[in-house]
Amino acid sequence: MADVTMTLEEYEALRRLITSERESEGAKLSETGKDLSGKRPRKRRKNKKLSKALEMANGKLRKNNGELRKGKTQSDVMSMAHRLIKQNKV
Repeated sequence: MADVTMTLEEYEALRRLITSERESEGAKLSETGKDLSGKRPRKRRKNKKLSKALEMANGKLRKNNGELRKGKTQSDVMSMAHRLIKQNKV
């Protein structure tokens, strides 16, 4: 096999060409709006227990105007919601 030598300018030009080819392929895919991989996107489903638990946790840890109570964080809300699910209180 023959060795190929390039100058730095030639190498950078080749990289720009490859990058622009990839970008144009992506543009073609987005224009058609179809995924050419053949796979269908996975349908997302709501976790109804988590939704209900989050409503309950938000009700307990937030004020009437929607702000979190003093010393509470979104992490506390999620922890309480998961705890409610685990205790079957939902």
